[in-house]
Amino acid sequence: MVTKLFDLTRRQTLLSGAAAAAGVLAPATRAFAQSADAVKLALEFRIYGGNAPSFYAIERGIFKDLNLNVTADGSSGSGEAITRVASGAYEFGLADASAVVEFAGRNPDAAPKIIMPIFDVFPAVVLSLKRKPIRSLQDLVGAKLGVGTADAGSKILPALFARNNIDPKSVNRITLDVKLRDTMLLRGDVDAVIAFDYTAIFNLMDNGIPIEDVTLLYYHSFGFNFFGNSLITSPQMIKDKPDVVKRMALGIARSWTGAHKNRDQATEAVMKRDKLLNPKIERARMDWVIDRLIRTENVRKNGLGAFEMKRVEESIGVLADGLGLPVRPTPQSLLDLTFMPAASDRAMG
Repeated sequence: MVTKLFDLTRRQTLLSGAAAAAGVLAPATRAFAQSADAVKLALEFRIYGGNAPSFYAIERGIFKDLNLNVTADGSSGSGEAITRVASGAYEFGLADASAVVEFAGRNPDAAPKIIMPIFDVFPAVVLSLKRKPIRSLQDLVGAKLGVGTADAGSKILPALFARNNIDPKSVNRITLDVKLRDTMLLRGDVDAVIAFDYTAIFNLMDNGIPIEDVTLLYYHSFGFNFFGNSLITSPQMIKDKPDVVKRMALGIARSWTGAHKNRDQATEAVMKRDKLLNPKIERARMDWVIDRLIRTENVRKNGLGAFEMKRVEESIGVLADGLGLPVRPTPQSLLDLTFMPAASDRAMG
């Protein structure tokens, strides 16, 4: 039987309500007498349109209204964000769920918990150009494919080849530095690359490539249907400061629902953090994230963060096999849904 997150949330709301009655959790929107709780948020990548809603929430007082003083810092990627949270240097992080699974499989005692998914679509793609489009895994046979050394998309590709009866040796995989990925694709040194759509597409657009010339083959089309970036925190935070965790989850939910409705303001907020950004590109990047990676039919119907537990179980299996994890995480060890905000606070219809 498939258990949906929003079903779990209803049960856990009752538990949370009981805890609140006992004084464990305070209502998230009450007036606070004490000073705001200072927390640090590690972003999943550098500061840009893909995480503009966090800065929108800071600028518009969303976190302040929840008695939170949030500092959001860029990172080199999900791996660094996870490490910052696991070490206790940061209270919260935004990180790709696949990277969290890998960390948990190698460091089960130190792994952060996913407390709310944000992206409903795993953004990894096989990206190619119109001049030689890759429209199926079979098209990769004999092709030159640029892959990374540390990204989840590149690491689990062999497992997906196996599931689709593709001989990995039939694909000429060329390891490249992510900084050279776009250049090598444009020069024709590789026929396609493994990338996250909302990062690579807009880098190419910034280099004069129209979006119509880009072909995307999503991982979910050949057997990997996980969700993507998620809000994470440490088990220690959950144990010691559950009320802060509850308010932070609510603030992040409101950051995305608010940015969805006020996109110009969200773009302006991230531009204040880095004036060298191209506002047109970053607005387009944020629009892509919200409209293509978050506001799926599922999310429009059930709210931000809604998912079927079967997706988690199947995706953990792919990751455990593809990454050779010494420990296979369970959904229970990976997720803590206690802090999911009410459906009204996650609505993105």
